[in-house]
Amino acid sequence: MSATTGINSIDALAYSSWTTVPGTAATLTYRFLTSVPGDATADDAKGFQAMTFAQQQATRAALDAWAAVANVTFVETAGGGQLRFGTNDQSGDNSSAYAYLPEPGVAWVALYLNNRGYYNSVFTPGSFGPAVLLHEIGHTLGLKHPGDYDSAGGSVDGPFLPSATDNTDYTVMSYHQSSAFNGRYDVSPMLYDIQAIQYLYGANTGYRTGDDVYAFGSGQAPVCVWDAGGNNTFDFSACTGATQIDLRAGAFSGTASGLANVSIAYNVSIRNVLTGAGGSSVTLNDAGNVMKGGSGADVVKVGAGDDIINTGDGEDAVVFSGLFASYSIIRTADEVRIGGQGLDVLTGVELLQFADMRVNVADLALRGPAGGTGGNDMLQAAPGNEFIDGGAGLDTLVYGAARGSYSVRASGKGYTVTDGGGSIDVLSSVERLAFSDSALALDVGVDGAAGEVFRLFRAALDRAPASGGLGFWMSALDHGTGLGALAQSFLDSAEFNARYGGYDNRQFLTQLYLNALHRAPDEAGLNWNVAILDGGMSRATMLLNFADSPECQAAVAGLIGNGLVYTPFG
Repeated sequence: MSATTGINSIDALAYSSWTTVPGTAATLTYRFLTSVPGDATADDAKGFQAMTFAQQQATRAALDAWAAVANVTFVETAGGGQLRFGTNDQSGDNSSAYAYLPEPGVAWVALYLNNRGYYNSVFTPGSFGPAVLLHEIGHTLGLKHPGDYDSAGGSVDGPFLPSATDNTDYTVMSYHQSSAFNGRYDVSPMLYDIQAIQYLYGANTGYRTGDDVYAFGSGQAPVCVWDAGGNNTFDFSACTGATQIDLRAGAFSGTASGLANVSIAYNVSIRNVLTGAGGSSVTLNDAGNVMKGGSGADVVKVGAGDDIINTGDGEDAVVFSGLFASYSIIRTADEVRIGGQGLDVLTGVELLQFADMRVNVADLALRGPAGGTGGNDMLQAAPGNEFIDGGAGLDTLVYGAARGSYSVRASGKGYTVTDGGGSIDVLSSVERLAFSDSALALDVGVDGAAGEVFRLFRAALDRAPASGGLGFWMSALDHGTGLGALAQSFLDSAEFNARYGGYDNRQFLTQLYLNALHRAPDEAGLNWNVAILDGGMSRATMLLNFADSPECQAAVAGLIGNGLVYTPFG
């Protein structure tokens, strides 16, 4: 009764389920047996013993590992239980443990550890004991062996994995270690296990949704990373030898030569990577990555995203898939920017490898900045690849064509403008762009006029500004209006007073939380801020504090990071 999805990696593992519809969440009860169940087989009853405290703790940890990746909730109970755990004597069967699968109509299943095996009392991560529990609990959830084998020498229904993937790098349900086995056992459900168990019960989309860092050492036990969101980092800096790192979902990395002991589950995004001193072969994904290299010689294969790559010391190379002529390249004193396969910003790189040739970075022409003075400059964009530094003041770069002819993206410390022909302009200290049909504000950071106006609209009125309103208030700041006066203008506006004009301090602050931060206030923070207003701080100052808060800045970064279209005023 194996699954028939047509995906071998699922069908070779997913056999049965506690639910009738694939992808349906399940809540399962479990208990630790204190005596032999009344309907136990003779083999189940042989030498029965209750689990020790250490075995119970290890079982709970293994249940947690499965619950982390799938929509399965486990509830411990003193009686009954759909999953029942004990130990018995399996010395005559050459078995470390066994468990029953949830066949149709079954009310409960049992799992028994071999109490004659010393390994079932040692549960340090990477030892055999935790892997035994992961494997056997996989059975109780409906996963079978991926090959035609079991501990008793019986036959298992197919389909099966091919021999190349029937090993514990891919699935904890396999009997076969990988060819690069380093003496350490799986510490999590592995790549195919996660795929199959999520097919049966759905994915746990609430697990690790923040910005997580996964740190690995050279002797890392095999692990597959499931992460439901956030800006996540792989840290291989503690690895002393050569490493192989692949940030693509479904791919494997190795913390030492020949290993494939770190994998990324399907539908997981890893955005950042740190390498160690031994030199790394790194494959980036298409999401846009940030890499910081160590002192070794690194070889980095870029993806289709916008990558920021600092390879550190060593003789480092970056590999591109296309022909040299298909890329636009600008080398400045600090970095190399390359467009054509995303927009990549490189520092510390000595070699560029293209499909048809290898280029020494030192042989590329060094492009000095074209740019402005210390005042407010109006600069004219020229054809070709340019590095433009506006310098101090409020600087505008003028392009001859319509806005739709260009791609503008934040990149590194500035912006990059790419035209339809692939030419790249790298911009630093340029605040505004003027096109034939519109204008774009790049001063969207914490101190930029466009960013300040946008955040004040959000904090005061809970909306983005229209291009005309944005341009009007930007002009006010450009011509000397202070931020306090600007904030007060928002509070005095007809729109604000029509919506919130009669609010007391607590209501006013509650609305700031909702508008600026898009969340309800926490009671302690609200009380603190009410006391500050009651103590004499102006509402305009409080409005600015919310608009410029790190939380508000982070919330709007993705909305304004590549610039804001505005209508110039005056």
